Amino acid sequence: MKILKSFLLAFTISLVFSGIGFADGFNSIYSTDGSSVWAVGNDGLIFYSNTGGATWGMRSQGTEDLNSVFILNQSIWIVGDNGSYFFSLNSGMDWNNANLGSQDLNEIYFIDENNGWIVGESGRILQSTDGGANWVPYNSNLNNDLNSIKMTSTTSGVICGSDGKVLIYNGTDWNEITTPTTVDLLSVDKKSNTIICTAEDGFIIKSTDNGASWTTIDYRSLSKSEVYSVQMFDENTFYSCGGGGFIRKSDDGGASFTFQANPMMANLVDIHFSDANNGWAVSSLNNAILRTTDGGVNWKFPTGTTISYTWSQKQSASGNIGNGFCYHPFNKNGLFIAMGKKVFRSFDKGNTWQQVSTISYGSRAHTFFVSPADSNYWIASMDESSGRVVRSTNYGQTWTVTWGPGALTNYGMPMMLDWNDPDRVYLNPDNSKLLKSTDFGLTWESIGTKVFRSPDNITIPYNNPDIIFSGDGVTGQPPGELFKTTNGGLNWTLENSVSGSEIPFTVVSNIDTTLSFHTCWSSGGIWRTNDLWENKTQVATTTSAWAADIAKDDPTAFAYGVYGSSVYISTDRGETFKQTSVGSSPEAGMYFFDKANLLSQKGGGVYKLNITYSVITNSSVISTSVPEDFSVSQNYPNPFNPVTKFKVSIPANSNLKVIVFDVLGRQLEVLVDKLMPAGTHEITFDGGSYQSGVYFCKFITDGFSETRKMMLLK
Repeated sequence: MKILKSFLLAFTISLVFSGIGFADGFNSIYSTDGSSVWAVGNDGLIFYSNTGGATWGMRSQGTEDLNSVFILNQSIWIVGDNGSYFFSLNSGMDWNNANLGSQDLNEIYFIDENNGWIVGESGRILQSTDGGANWVPYNSNLNNDLNSIKMTSTTSGVICGSDGKVLIYNGTDWNEITTPTTVDLLSVDKKSNTIICTAEDGFIIKSTDNGASWTTIDYRSLSKSEVYSVQMFDENTFYSCGGGGFIRKSDDGGASFTFQANPMMANLVDIHFSDANNGWAVSSLNNAILRTTDGGVNWKFPTGTTISYTWSQKQSASGNIGNGFCYHPFNKNGLFIAMGKKVFRSFDKGNTWQQVSTISYGSRAHTFFVSPADSNYWIASMDESSGRVVRSTNYGQTWTVTWGPGALTNYGMPMMLDWNDPDRVYLNPDNSKLLKSTDFGLTWESIGTKVFRSPDNITIPYNNPDIIFSGDGVTGQPPGELFKTTNGGLNWTLENSVSGSEIPFTVVSNIDTTLSFHTCWSSGGIWRTNDLWENKTQVATTTSAWAADIAKDDPTAFAYGVYGSSVYISTDRGETFKQTSVGSSPEAGMYFFDKANLLSQKGGGVYKLNITYSVITNSSVISTSVPEDFSVSQNYPNPFNPVTKFKVSIPANSNLKVIVFDVLGRQLEVLVDKLMPAGTHEITFDGGSYQSGVYFCKFITDGFSETRKMMLLK
């Protein structure tokens, strides 16, 4: 490639920070030593830590969204939207900035302290050979957005971008190579000749010959959730994150994955490890930074992070019974639901809905499906004692009856589409053998000899069409029973019998296809299996449990609702649960679109979970005007419960240590212990874990110390 031009950066210090009005969300996080960690995000937001992410300070750098940060020794480089560029040569004490054009800059990467690269919008590529002081633009001959870059040496690297573009560097030129996809590629990493690129539609592509050939690894997410970020340790071991908060690890080059439980229920857009144990992951939607110190066995939020759960109604309806949700087979953000006689459609993961059909038979839909082969074909089971199966071939404009009238369950879901075959549907009427259709509900035939009492649900595991589960039971007449067939319904075995009278929901993960849960009504709680019910464990004893689902992009996330207002949420495969209240009853259906998007079908309509993360930072820069003397304000408020703040003015770059003591002089907590730039800082103390009483906060800096008395009243 030809060098178009070079330019010298005009360095100007631009350090105006505000502790008020920061946007939420990070786009990049980086650390080289596991101790000093920097995260950058929206509207100039920056978090920094000298404790490996156990505690955080906050500052801002400009007002543009910051997209990437890279650290090497004491040097820090940051790029963002509209050509914004910042760098520090002394661990963030002083900063220089420049504008590198009008295009958004998406990622920066340095091979050593001299040689660095930037990629960005509209094919933008820049190179520096002097530590970021000068940048040379390259002509990529592309108008595609370039999203990620990884260099393995000064003569070897790879870039990925929109429309499936991949460029390989040979030491002189960037050459475009052919890939098996045209969707946007979001992140890239490279070890030796092995390259992995993540994609927006729930898969990754991998090359083991430096891009000469590729294989596609499907993440098998029904929601086709974005795989935002990847980090490789070697040719076989890598981590990836994305979707609604999933984290995966592979030790065999992507042939298999372990799914790492973590508490984030929002998109994860970047994952970074400084070594085999210490890692972090960030979301662009909140400021809660995940941290692990054991290679992802445990992921935690910073101490003091609080999570609040609320629900909001997205679509009102009546006549809700059974589970009317069905995903849109040709729109990754699309979803349908049948409530009463009405069919609604959403194209934004359930945030807004539009009625698209009225079913002309019956009054209450128990189940509803759209054909994965042709979205014009719909099928629904209607009503109970005079139940029917109705079918549409024209997107719900007209309907015909293909089965019934006959007796169907009063409350559950008597019909199920086999996702392994778009034409195969099962129906389980009351006091009847199992029925099967191989033409999407047009005709039906009975299977086997077993007669069921009043089945509440039918479930077929993904990638295993010969296995079928049926939850059988009559309201008020226990036991509820779970049956299993391994030969398509010819023979059945009893897998679980519970004290309640019904097993209303059995769900199987579409990703971890041996993981399943079932609910029990009115007693019996929640049961889990990791081997399709050969073995089972009761994980909760909640009464009147009803609807349930597993997140479509992360099998560690599971939720269930009761025949009341409560919904319980787990992000660790059902080991622990958080109780929430929807505010409407009863629970009829549930759809875990992805880990960040949980929908509940209640008596009043469709409700969606909203989660708010609140993060306490121990310090933030609120002014860079250099004060004349060191000073500490009295904490405010005082008395306080449970959070209070101090303002500390530092006349020169200094080491600052802030310690909290009780009245007996015992050290309770170190709030800050690091080098701080000159300016005015805000220090936060959270006394939530302490009892009411008097406490002291001591501030120690070079040649000066001061103590403040504070009162905690609960």
